[in-house]
Amino acid sequence: MLSNWDRRNNLDSRGAHVFREFWRNVDFTETTDDAFNVPFDESDPINTPRDLKITASTRAALADAIAYFQNNGVALDATLGELQYTLDASKNNERIPMHGGQGREGVFNVARGPAPNADASEYAFINNGPTYMQAVTFDDKGPVVNALLAYSQSADSTRPYHRDQTRRYSAKDWIRLPFSAGEIATHAVGDTLQLTE
Repeated sequence: MLSNWDRRNNLDSRGAHVFREFWRNVDFTETTDDAFNVPFDESDPINTPRDLKITASTRAALADAIAYFQNNGVALDATLGELQYTLDASKNNERIPMHGGQGREGVFNVARGPAPNADASEYAFINNGPTYMQAVTFDDKGPVVNALLAYSQSADSTRPYHRDQTRRYSAKDWIRLPFSAGEIATHAVGDTLQLTE
């Protein structure tokens, strides 16, 4: 399963959960450098560290990860989107699949939840992760800004903005923000509030 894993934490990534549980089980005595034949090298950060040392401890960590899922009826080839989610309280706690991983895995898109429980029923419930994200580029008209609030604007499940952006985050569907006065006027919601000193 791990040899076929795409080494990503996308919704359709199969095996990411197996690696996560394995990596959680690996016992590093001091640092991750102890676990690799080629330690981290700041002059080659893309290719180091690499070549995990295969020991009795790492074999046991993998065996424990596999047993954890098999004992709890979780398929080893499940997609991350099937297992990792947040809830939409406005829609009877409907699951919204979430991509991302744990920081310890070396994942930039960090998503966190409570530690897995013994029966794996809440294996990857996500209740913490990215908040406001913004990417800015430029074209011949000026700034091009895309943004998202991964957990949306409102914690109130009765509001229309409770999980709207969370669903967009799940789909990696960024929102283009208005920049010019005309774009702002077109997308304005509600009355204009003028602030004065």
